[in-house]
Amino acid sequence: LSLSSHFLHNRVVRGLSSSTALHAISRSNDGTVIISPQDEAQHSATVILCHGLGDTANGWVEPTQYLANQLPHVKWILPTAPTQPVTLNGGMSMPSWYDIVGLDSRSSEFCNGLDESMERILSLVEDEVSGNDSSTTATTACVNPLDYSRIVLAGFSQGGALALYTGMTQSRKQSTVGLGLGGITVMSGYLPRSKAFAIATGSEKTPILHCHGEQDFVVPVQAAALSKERVLSLLKETSSGNENSYEVKTYAGLDHSVAIDELNDVAAFLKRVIPPIPITTQTDNAP
Repeated sequence: LSLSSHFLHNRVVRGLSSSTALHAISRSNDGTVIISPQDEAQHSATVILCHGLGDTANGWVEPTQYLANQLPHVKWILPTAPTQPVTLNGGMSMPSWYDIVGLDSRSSEFCNGLDESMERILSLVEDEVSGNDSSTTATTACVNPLDYSRIVLAGFSQGGALALYTGMTQSRKQSTVGLGLGGITVMSGYLPRSKAFAIATGSEKTPILHCHGEQDFVVPVQAAALSKERVLSLLKETSSGNENSYEVKTYAGLDHSVAIDELNDVAAFLKRVIPPIPITTQTDNAP
């Protein structure tokens, strides 16, 4: 997998109709943005969405609001990566989930800092399962503790790589069982540490949606096919999961950015994997 050196910033769709009367926005001191249902009783699922290299959570507020309008029962957690030097960009410091040292596939096996970022994402997941507050503001508390199957990890570019690797390889707290999430959404991303990648027991059937622009010269569209190939090869080896669990959608003319058609596909995927639960039947199903 070859990556372009133009890593500084991602680009997301502007001019969206993003007003969201059904959701409230709060921000924590560490840069996390949380968009949660105004009616806390409606909250029955959570999406943790990670931005790309050089960006922050604020860069994804508008697209997330667009999605939130279609999913009023979903709480959205947008963490911001720590600012750290990135080797590929001459050691320049920027928000980054892990270091990128080179463009070749061998370099993508290092990803120093990936483990720490995974721990942070796992902490957010466990907060949703336990019902703990995911930020410093009381308004963002998870009133309804969730099952892992009601949580989706998502991300763009480097954030998508983090979501994919975390969601498929990591285990539940104090357990050897995989997360078994409701789903994973990758936008213009790729699979890091491909050689070391191993699917945790219990996560084999996690549905994955991988969206990618066909004119992406930062993370070439071939990354989607290579990532799918690696995941499916492991599923085949263990005779678990199926080839339909990893869906790739490509978009003609789209570069390293996000299109409305893509966001609509993401919304449709989320409606399928974490549909709303009627309030009258919703129960505390946390393990």
